[in-house]
Amino acid sequence: MAQANIDYSFKILEEILMLKKFNSREEVLALASKMVEIAKKNPKCSPAILESYKEAYNKLDTLSYDEMNEIIGILSSYND
Repeated sequence: MAQANIDYSFKILEEILMLKKFNSREEVLALASKMVEIAKKNPKCSPAILESYKEAYNKLDTLSYDEMNEIIGILSSYND
């Protein structure tokens, strides 16, 4: 079960980074934090999904803005 959560956290991380054009690392983290808060308040959100959102935030928090943009570039190349 933990492996599925880790994989889903990467999907959430990707979705966050691809959501819009960000101007700073702080902007990415603010959105990710807001998504964690929304998941916490949603009674339909399972504990496993909530943990995936938290893990996605933690992963983003380890990245620099340049690294985030590098990931966005890689993900964008798959969408072309």
